[in-house]
Amino acid sequence: MTNPHKEECLNHMLPEFKEARLLFMVEGKTDEEAAALLSNLWDFNNNKAKLEEEQKKYKKEISPIPNRPLQTTSLLLPLQHALNKLCKGEYIPLYFFTNKGIREAEDDGSRDEDLLTLIQIDKGPMFQMAASAKAKKHMVRDKHLTWEEFSQANYCMITMMKQQEWPDEQISMI
Repeated sequence: MTNPHKEECLNHMLPEFKEARLLFMVEGKTDEEAAALLSNLWDFNNNKAKLEEEQKKYKKEISPIPNRPLQTTSLLLPLQHALNKLCKGEYIPLYFFTNKGIREAEDDGSRDEDLLTLIQIDKGPMFQMAASAKAKKHMVRDKHLTWEEFSQANYCMITMMKQQEWPDEQISMI
């Protein structure tokens, strides 16, 4: 099959197209008008072939977006300590709600919410949830998040807030 973008319309006034022109020479049409109709028909078919080739070439870009509702539950769940802070209304870095932050926490085995670890602070040793301690070393500050990570965190955080059983007045502030 030839490339329709490189093809050129033939001269339909040539003697080899005489029979084709005769088909279009009805109701007093001239030879030139019949040749113009043949050229228009060729252009129409060539443009159709170009469009089909473009659709094959850019199949992924042209494929339609399915018209279905967004999922209401998140496939990736943030750490329990982040959700606990969210319920208390405390500040939580957005990184905990990004896909990367959630996956890193899962890879570290931070899903064990009941596991305690000993950490050193200014006032001395203290027990802290292991998930919280592990997550802190991977955390990226909010101002350093990419726009994509910010969007992921925004969507995940709002979804988690809606899934919590809060009084209506707290939800209306969201």
